[in-house]
Amino acid sequence: MASTDASEEVAERSVSEKGFYCWQDTPAGDRVSDFDRRGCPYFTEYGLDFVIDFAFNPRIQHILNAFLDRCALGHYLKYEALREPYIECFRRGGPVAGRRVFAVHVCSKQSQIIYYTGSHLHRFETTVGVRSNYKVSREQLSHARCEPRVMDFADGGLVVFDARVCFEMKQGYTIAFMFATEDVLANWAKIDLPDSTIFQDKVAQIEDINPKIGHNFVFRRIKPIP
Repeated sequence: MASTDASEEVAERSVSEKGFYCWQDTPAGDRVSDFDRRGCPYFTEYGLDFVIDFAFNPRIQHILNAFLDRCALGHYLKYEALREPYIECFRRGGPVAGRRVFAVHVCSKQSQIIYYTGSHLHRFETTVGVRSNYKVSREQLSHARCEPRVMDFADGGLVVFDARVCFEMKQGYTIAFMFATEDVLANWAKIDLPDSTIFQDKVAQIEDINPKIGHNFVFRRIKPIP
């Protein structure tokens, strides 16, 4: 138990100071490959099992509980490395924005991502990027002395990070999750799920995992195709 506590403390300190923490994780690499082979079936029974296993992974829960009083899952999407250099962040504003959103990368095998240490502590000028997030110039990061940390995930990996952290996907792809506080989440679109017993049961399972970590799912009646 002592070693587990120590590793959790290391992860917390890294997230606070550097903005992120990474685990090499072969099961994550295997599962994300299978998820991709299936065509990224986000909102299926299989897709919600993926959410349970990775977005609500105990290691992720620990970090969320350590830094946020309450939060909820509000984003779930695949991101691939782009051909051109592209440094991005999910949330801008640095200290002004505050620590209100965390992200998770479930990394594919042979993926490589550069995370910029301490970039969550700086307010940068940004532009809206090709993925509708925020693009940051390399010059600003260099001026702020945010050192690039190159992470290679030969067999897959799991990363939790402050959503203000700047990163660059160089190779491979990730399934990304984002968790936000209620005030931030109020401005995000709901995640629609079919109104069926199967999905209701899966969401109930998610709700039982951690009382401090919710979700942004809403059930909709899907009209049958004529």
